[in-house]
Amino acid sequence: MLKSLGNIFVVGGVALDITATAVKRATLPSVLHTSTPGGLRHTLGGVGRNVCETAMRTGASAHLVSITGDDLQGKIVRQSLKDIGMSEKHIQVLPGHGTAVYNALHSGDGQLVAAIADMDIFDKMDSSEVVNTLRAEKPSIVCFDGNIPADTMGSISTLCAEMDIPVLFEPTSVPKSLKIFSGSTLATRAIRFTTPNQYELEAMSEAAKATMPATSSDNTTLLSSFDLGKVAPRSAELVLPNGLHLSQWIPNVVIKLGEDGCLFVGRSDVSNQPPVVRYFSPEKFDQTSIISVTGAGDSFVGALLANLKYHSNLQPEDQDTWKEIITRAQRAAVLTLQSDLAVSPHINEDLLFRAS
Repeated sequence: MLKSLGNIFVVGGVALDITATAVKRATLPSVLHTSTPGGLRHTLGGVGRNVCETAMRTGASAHLVSITGDDLQGKIVRQSLKDIGMSEKHIQVLPGHGTAVYNALHSGDGQLVAAIADMDIFDKMDSSEVVNTLRAEKPSIVCFDGNIPADTMGSISTLCAEMDIPVLFEPTSVPKSLKIFSGSTLATRAIRFTTPNQYELEAMSEAAKATMPATSSDNTTLLSSFDLGKVAPRSAELVLPNGLHLSQWIPNVVIKLGEDGCLFVGRSDVSNQPPVVRYFSPEKFDQTSIISVTGAGDSFVGALLANLKYHSNLQPEDQDTWKEIITRAQRAAVLTLQSDLAVSPHINEDLLFRAS
């Protein structure tokens, strides 16, 4: 049995995804500048929401802190959250503002023709209300995504440092990944985990070089001591220097490499310990079963987060545990790849690592 701990709180984006798909015979040029028959679908989205739902389906008690408008889209979002068992208790409702909407147009063969993302409402999130919620709820671990304002990231990190609550940062995109370098967010040392892809990692590493003082020896010297083995792809070797650099400020960097698997770079709390580097090959599955890539990365993060709730003091050298939880996170991503929803309904508590 896993011991009962505080809840997971995810602070981030929730959106209504509206996907318009033209009839199958319609090609990309034929759907431009005219009206085209097709189908319209509304689904729940938003990085934070996707992460939170995955954590919940994995078996953790998880709550979303986000914001919607008081418009029709907001009502649809909040009702849809309730329909899948997610609480709307901590969803701020902002009168006179539009709920976040991602509106995509697909050609008949499923290719993206164009998309509009209206996400401005996240800049209106009340930072003090978020902090008061976290202070009152005393979560065991907090996750925030790159959609929220930089000052809110700083306020959350300051509180979590005071309360000794570990934080996972999901970068979301290259521009949004850089928000943690403004203010005191990184200086609090509250962010213990981050899950960038290779492009976000590169941007974060470069920003760290420009804005943060180095805390350890030259990583060029360190590189020569790591052997990723013959199974690691070139992509893992290429991201390793940036992973080593970023790990000086965020001690557990889990780099999502898509179809190439992932690379873990960690630094122990114990002084004078060398960094830990380990490559994890991708989960094997039938590639023809892929329906949509939307939400796969978020599902990886959500399953990882659910497991970290029960292993929040996990050190980089605890590699047997890291292997178990990263393998389960990869399985969650595969399940979502095989779903037309942003989070597969087949994700369940089998993905929770129950250490003996």
